Amino acid sequence: MTVKWNGANLIKTIAENEAGATKFYRAIAEEARIGEKFFELLAQDEEKHEKIYSALLKRFEKNIEIELEESDAKYMDLLIEANNPFDDELIEKAKKMWDKSQIFEIAEQAERDAVLFVSELQRLYPDMAAEEMAIILKEEKSHLQKVLERKRESQPMFGRGM
Repeated sequence: MTVKWNGANLIKTIAENEAGATKFYRAIAEEARIGEKFFELLAQDEEKHEKIYSALLKRFEKNIEIELEESDAKYMDLLIEANNPFDDELIEKAKKMWDKSQIFEIAEQAERDAVLFVSELQRLYPDMAAEEMAIILKEEKSHLQKVLERKRESQPMFGRGM
């Protein structure tokens, strides 16, 4: 059975995640011991992404309803509902963390979520800003790869599998 589903909350959620990631990365970038240039570059990309999503929401909010299988609509609603954006408390807690791998774990989850959300947006709305979405997905995957590499480098040798 199909149902009408409005993707405005999906785009709004993605935009909010990007804004939160920007704030998180900028806060971490201020901590020179962690790697300010790396996180500032991530923040700049996330800020750019948030602007694109906000513009998409304005452009498509009136014409964003689609037909979905009921189970797919429920999945998307749960995905949005279960989203864990950055809040000020998490950012303050992260700024006080001394273990770099903990910071990278938070960044890894944010980038995994970004890849998932962008992939779902592309799947549901393949004609919506297709070029921009392809570029953003590529950038998010690149972010995830870089975060995973830095996370691996930040772990002590004895903690890694051989």
